[in-house]
Amino acid sequence: MRIAIARGDSPGRDPICVANGLAYDQEPVNVEIDNAATVSWMNILVAAGLYAAPANGVSGGAVSQALLVYQPLPSLADWAGARRLCIARAVKLESVANIGRVDDMRLRGKPYTGVPADVRWVLDQPAPWLDNPGVAEALARELPTWRSARWQPAAQGWQLTQRKNFVRIDEQWVPGDIADLPPARAGAAL
Repeated sequence: MRIAIARGDSPGRDPICVANGLAYDQEPVNVEIDNAATVSWMNILVAAGLYAAPANGVSGGAVSQALLVYQPLPSLADWAGARRLCIARAVKLESVANIGRVDDMRLRGKPYTGVPADVRWVLDQPAPWLDNPGVAEALARELPTWRSARWQPAAQGWQLTQRKNFVRIDEQWVPGDIADLPPARAGAAL
């Protein structure tokens, strides 16, 4: 895994982000007062120090509605962009454990000699506001699954464990998700 990450063929450089449809940029976010789910989410971001406490506002148009207006704070710029809010710059491999039995297996229809193992990831360069337990728990619920697994906040930091298959190619073990790369690229991952 460490070799695959070093070569860029594994997720070691993926940022961990929320992409829930809100535009996380330098524009204020207007929320209807009766939209409890969005108000709750924005209040979590206020607790994180990314937005100022809401001010009362009114929508324009023929039928005005009461709004809460959340102004972004300068700290948001370091963690937002492209309509997403990131909680870490990347991930890093913490360990590979619970290695199973070496056996014949098939990945994407091809036969290999393989072995399953648990791969444990942790956040690399996490956002400082993740230290707030209420913020961390709320963000964990909002994050989409990452490579088919879920991030969990824990006392020793955020972590995620995946059950992954490793296969034998050219006398070396490689993560199963890069086993079917073209030979030049897969060889570089070794």
